Amino acid sequence: MSPFDRILLIIYSLVISVGCLLSLAIVSGWWQQPLHLLWQRPNVYEMQIYLAIFIAILLLLGLRLLWVALSRRQTGKAVVHDYILGQVRISVLTIENLVKKVVHQIHGVKEVKPRVVQTSRGLALHIRAIVAPDISIPEVSREIQQRVQEYLSQTTGITVNDIKVIVDNISNTRPRVE
Repeated sequence: MSPFDRILLIIYSLVISVGCLLSLAIVSGWWQQPLHLLWQRPNVYEMQIYLAIFIAILLLLGLRLLWVALSRRQTGKAVVHDYILGQVRISVLTIENLVKKVVHQIHGVKEVKPRVVQTSRGLALHIRAIVAPDISIPEVSREIQQRVQEYLSQTTGITVNDIKVIVDNISNTRPRVE
């Protein structure tokens, strides 16, 4: 969701919440001045126009937020390469699956959860891993960084500027003896 749509959502939610609170106060009798007294004042027509404009704005905001909610897809953004014959787009999900493939081949890595992050310097990866208890974490981390960088460069042509490896845990399962 874009920042503009988030601001719209905040404003819309606040206005609707205040309107609901006022309605609840009127219906429950907490507010002493009933709503029908407002309509008996001399400038009723002007007040109706302002109320109609206010409701129309709320309706437009609601429709805009509904459109944003229904039109957004969760496929992830794509990394784009421009060539002479056209563009090549590689989805973020594809990059994450390629990272999983190469990291699972490294000895001592039990589980991996990559996440592609867009930074001001370009593409970055945050790789969360669970490793075996009998390996050197700094060596495996360095190997993950090197292999992922080389593999992505060879297969997709993407240069990753930053690869962070976060070791979440040590695996408690022992390897099976066959």
